[in-house]
Amino acid sequence: MIPSASPRHRSVERGEITWVTVVLLLALVTAGYLAVVWGPVYIVRYEAGMVAAEFANKAVHDRDDASLVRSLCVRLAALDQVKAPGSDGSSSMVPAVDVQPDDVTWERDTAVSPPTIHVAFEYTTSVYYPILERFTEKTFAIDRFQDIQPAKW
Repeated sequence: MIPSASPRHRSVERGEITWVTVVLLLALVTAGYLAVVWGPVYIVRYEAGMVAAEFANKAVHDRDDASLVRSLCVRLAALDQVKAPGSDGSSSMVPAVDVQPDDVTWERDTAVSPPTIHVAFEYTTSVYYPILERFTEKTFAIDRFQDIQPAKW
């Protein structure tokens, strides 16, 4: 006669939930939650870098730097709105990238060959955790050096 397996070492029945399954499901749910919370933050950061590159490209033909910086700030503010905590405890929608013209480094260097432009700024955005009802802040820096010599075809 074959001895039966002890209850300690019995095999897992098909469809039974084990601790490994629970851990994997928790990891999957956590990764999804963090992707939903932080994904848009990093997408806006990428878009802010592309907007900075676009305005650096506009500087090739437009020499009015003050106007370009003002337009850059307006365009950055229009990228996205995020929920942020107010001073009184309530929350409100604010621009994700709130940069003022004084906060932007805009240096055109025509003394070197080829001429370059340096566009840099930092911004702090609010990150809202929906289920936890909490806020945190993340600071990003955009720093671009770019050639502004017109193309010679």
